[in-house]
Amino acid sequence: MADRTSIEWTDASWTPVKGCSRASHGCINCYAEIMAARFSQPGMWGEGLAQIVTTPSGKDHRWTGVTRFDANELAQPLRWKKARRIFVCSTSDLFHESVPDEWIDQCFAIMAMCPQHTFQVLTKRADRMRRYLSAPDQARRVSDIVNAWPAAAIGHGNEFTADFRLLAGEPMPNVWLGISAEDQKHYDERWSVLAQVPAAVRWVSAEPLLGHLDILAHAALPHWVVAGGESGPGARPMHPDWARSLRDQCAAVGIAFLFKQWGAWAAEGQRTAEPVRLNLHRRRWCTFEDGEDRYARMAAAMHPIGRKKAGRFLDGALHDAMPEAAHVR
Repeated sequence: MADRTSIEWTDASWTPVKGCSRASHGCINCYAEIMAARFSQPGMWGEGLAQIVTTPSGKDHRWTGVTRFDANELAQPLRWKKARRIFVCSTSDLFHESVPDEWIDQCFAIMAMCPQHTFQVLTKRADRMRRYLSAPDQARRVSDIVNAWPAAAIGHGNEFTADFRLLAGEPMPNVWLGISAEDQKHYDERWSVLAQVPAAVRWVSAEPLLGHLDILAHAALPHWVVAGGESGPGARPMHPDWARSLRDQCAAVGIAFLFKQWGAWAAEGQRTAEPVRLNLHRRRWCTFEDGEDRYARMAAAMHPIGRKKAGRFLDGALHDAMPEAAHVR
């Protein structure tokens, strides 16, 4: 839980469910997994959730797949009276396969009781999200939790608003549902599922962006796209054209676009370290014996200068667009 965060597209984080496991290669350098493993000693918050393991290449950090419900953190959004954008489960996945529906019900009840906030939900498990939200008794289960909550803790009138929307079967206008996708394969798999889920806002986090994404190949389009490169130890570089392509696709059809960061690697022109050439197909480049870079127009020299120095400018501009509050469809 954090009332302030350095994440550019949100104001606060709320993590009533802790723990996760890797879903795809975009998870390899997960910062949450690293932090949980570092604090996995007895009595620490990561105990049982992650561990430090020995691999042929050295020590690594790994989730155990165990998840834990934090009842103390559950009600925190009710105590935040000023409206906030809240990243839900910033260090876990609310729809992880080991998370029971009962935990998710309680989280959705809190979101229903806090119409002043906007809850940004992000998952790599779109199938589980769809199954949960399409269950015929889901709204009734969440409504029962709302009705059992002390009215004084919710705030005058909020309990009636929450209950009405839930029983009407309408998507909550303050809940944005998103998927994380690092490349085209995982975008196609996850977006095709999310596109079938009614939501006020559907969005995509393309971070770490590890390949070109063609979002216009699908008939249904997201309301918002966030893109960014990878940071932290072992970060993989992002080709500038992958980010440019997403920016241009979004501009062409009116999708809100936010460029979060370059990550640990910066494009040519910000060099302070030895470059790595990267082509559009994620292959690291080399110079041949004759000194010529083959297919140089497809390559970009990326420099490992660190997240802060690399910054957030894409071709000299900041991109901080946010979606409209609610376009339920």
